Amino acid sequence: MTAIDGVVDGADAGVAAETDAGVVEVEVVERRVVAQGVLEVELRPVDGRPWPDHGPGAHVDVYLPNGLIRQYSLLAAAKAAPTAKIAVLKTVDSRGGSQLVHERLRPGHRILVSEPKNTFELGADDEHAVLVAGGIGVTPLLAMARELAARGSSFEFHYRVRTPDRVAFADELAELVPNGALHIGADSDGGIFAPESVLRAAGPNATVYVCGPEPFMEFVRKGATAAGLGADAVRVEHFKHDADTEGRPFTLTAARSEVTVQVGPTDTPAQALDRAGVFVPTACEQGVCGTCKVQVLAGTADHRDVVLTASERAGGLITLCCSRSTTDQLVVDL
Repeated sequence: MTAIDGVVDGADAGVAAETDAGVVEVEVVERRVVAQGVLEVELRPVDGRPWPDHGPGAHVDVYLPNGLIRQYSLLAAAKAAPTAKIAVLKTVDSRGGSQLVHERLRPGHRILVSEPKNTFELGADDEHAVLVAGGIGVTPLLAMARELAARGSSFEFHYRVRTPDRVAFADELAELVPNGALHIGADSDGGIFAPESVLRAAGPNATVYVCGPEPFMEFVRKGATAAGLGADAVRVEHFKHDADTEGRPFTLTAARSEVTVQVGPTDTPAQALDRAGVFVPTACEQGVCGTCKVQVLAGTADHRDVVLTASERAGGLITLCCSRSTTDQLVVDL
């Protein structure tokens, strides 16, 4: 196999890398710039099989050749589709993820991705959906708009960017979103987005889907609360979360592995178990993807993630990459 700057060249790669179940080797089919700093990348499974079925809001973990793992939303729901697309924003403070995709990933190169995961699912019977995108947060919401349009459902779309040249997929959105229900604005134009008034007008039975930078999503959440919408009516997709992983030490037991470890004040449960030889699958290590969630068998979790739903927490799940324990001992099903 030949590598170009650490990326496998698909023209010469004759065998797939050995991977765990649920990981797919894909080839870059095409790439195109869709807005300032935003690159759309089309991916095709190397083995010729179609992509696993996935609904709107799904994402994949992308295993980059520099060792980083990044989560990117898929641009459309699909059943037995031969290819899938992601969109990647090149960030100023990139630690090598988006920068590598933009500068080095080319058609014919092969990378590994996870099978699609969905922690941001579109409801099956929302009375009215309000899709609110900030910047690159448009990617999962575009997939939702496609699905809602196909269903003939009632929805509206609000899309905020810093400057007009950062608007992506405007033409497709104009075709998908009902007349008068698409609202695109740029901060540089002096326009103001007022989520409280927008969501009050949407009505008390609206379901809100939000994706974008953390401050933007918090701004929308506060607006929803002021508009009288309950927490369950607002669903968010996190790309990044600065989890506070430190806290009081506790004893952690992986029941099926029959291993007990001490989790120190600055350790994460995943780190402590890894040192003891217990494999914990992780990806984001920030509490946003859910890869490391397991069942708590005894003790009480101190949740530090932003991915588990209220029902999942009530059902005893915990994310081992960042969460801790409020009790001296915690036992998990691992």
